[in-house]
Amino acid sequence: MKKTIFLIIVILTINLSLFGQNKKTKISTIDIDNFWVAYDSLQKTNDKTLQTKIVQELYLDKASIGLKDFMIAREHSAKRHLENILKYPKFWISVRPKTLEINSHKKEIEKIMLRFKKLYSNFKQPDVYFTIGCLNSGGTTTKDKILIGSEIACSDKTTNAFELGNWLQGVFKEQTNVINMVAHELGHTQQKNGDSEDDGNSNLLGYCIGEGSCDFISELLLKKPVISPYMTYGKANEKELWKLFEKEMLGQETKYWLYNGNDAPNGNADLGYFIGYEICKSYYNNSKNKKQALKEIIELEYTKENVIKFLEKSKYSEKWK
Repeated sequence: MKKTIFLIIVILTINLSLFGQNKKTKISTIDIDNFWVAYDSLQKTNDKTLQTKIVQELYLDKASIGLKDFMIAREHSAKRHLENILKYPKFWISVRPKTLEINSHKKEIEKIMLRFKKLYSNFKQPDVYFTIGCLNSGGTTTKDKILIGSEIACSDKTTNAFELGNWLQGVFKEQTNVINMVAHELGHTQQKNGDSEDDGNSNLLGYCIGEGSCDFISELLLKKPVISPYMTYGKANEKELWKLFEKEMLGQETKYWLYNGNDAPNGNADLGYFIGYEICKSYYNNSKNKKQALKEIIELEYTKENVIKFLEKSKYSEKWK
């Protein structure tokens, strides 16, 4: 009897494990559809009070669980959405067809999920929600969800972005498709603290490794280099950047290195992503066991002590001595 019970438990455990491994990727685009319904409806009136109500009722009130999380994380509101729609009319007309093409990328997204599973045995498959944001984030994550701001993530050099700031124009010129953003955010869903940004428990070095590691993971998943303005500028000015970064890396100030957009000094935003990427790449390249190195990159706990040890083990700083 005991053997029978034990056998049943083993079979159930195996089946549950297989169920988790074979979970179908949920890729939701319903929020994009709802946004454009609201967008079309508000064109029929010039009454801003009514327009705000339309955005609220036809878009935000119908939000998926993913959009609800994104609204909180990036401070969405009907008023803010309406302001963006009215302020940048040519941009929205231009980006609309690109957001409606996302469904054609679903197989590519499933493919990179499968590749991640092969590279990392502890992979946890997240759901993906494509939404329309307030032009303030291309993407973020929760523990089990990737949240994409499709109006940014889908834009490229063909998008009419002349109404927008220089930072977004620069980003769009380098972007190719939405898959790059998904691959980056996929890395965050596997990290112990997720997309924690500057949560105060680490330092500038840790925050930059956290972001740069996801660019490095994206490169492994897509088997091609990450293309962005900060990568282009970083590679051309790497030594100078490292010397500047080294002086500030143990502090908490991020404004010169991360999440600075149009406020970046000299117009070069998010250079901390590049620094973090190079550190992780050096860590990986200097490790004999690549699979174990990737595991250590993903599972790194970003305490101040740990990130210093990680930097030392990467041997990146030795490059500039």
